[in-house]
Amino acid sequence: MMKHAIFQRLMRIFALEKRRDHVLKPLAVLMAFVALYCVVHLLLLRHGLSTLPGSALTAAVVQLPFTTIAFALVTYMDRMQSQLAELAMTDVLTGLPNRRAFVARAGRAQMNGESGFVLIIDADHFKRINDTYGHAVGDRCLQAIAKRLNDVRRPEDTIGRIGGEEFGAFMPFCTMEEIARIGGRLCGAILVNLPEERHPLRLTLSVGAAETQPQEMIEAALSRADEALYAAKAGGRARLVVWSRSVMDRVA
Repeated sequence: MMKHAIFQRLMRIFALEKRRDHVLKPLAVLMAFVALYCVVHLLLLRHGLSTLPGSALTAAVVQLPFTTIAFALVTYMDRMQSQLAELAMTDVLTGLPNRRAFVARAGRAQMNGESGFVLIIDADHFKRINDTYGHAVGDRCLQAIAKRLNDVRRPEDTIGRIGGEEFGAFMPFCTMEEIARIGGRLCGAILVNLPEERHPLRLTLSVGAAETQPQEMIEAALSRADEALYAAKAGGRARLVVWSRSVMDRVA
């Protein structure tokens, strides 16, 4: 694990990310090589100082293509690794962060003191949609939900698909009034056009929300939001329920 981390750090150092890196990094390595060559030339091989300039220039010219190839390979490997890491944290169907990425990002924001609300959004009667129209239509519904979330989200919000037909959102610095407004937009009907149907499929969402507490683990807020989602389902679906002790007592 330690060796892998060191290898990743070295690749990050030598990868050509910015435009100036394409000149500065290879030039620095080439200069270091020439300096080392000069030390070997004078101290180890004990050649004369008069032959050093020409010999060093020849060594630099010979080394240049190898340096170029090495930097190209390192840059390619670094980009591939970044892409693979991104794919591992992304839900392929919707393009949203997966559960692991969502919990990690929301957890970091929460531990940094960014209190707000956690939402769990669930598609109503999704099993019925899959059973009636097939999984291809179910996938289109999930993509439509992801679009709705992207339309509703604020720049500072974190959203993700946390499993099946469930999605999550962390909305920092959000008031109860804002959550009510956002919940209303989320719960509005989503119309999904079907190729062989004259009328679009009408899809609704249920939303459970819970206010986060400073420095608490994000999983605790998610658990309360899940309880609120259960209350939204029990209350008739297509609605937002914000967790509170009184609401949960009524549901129980």
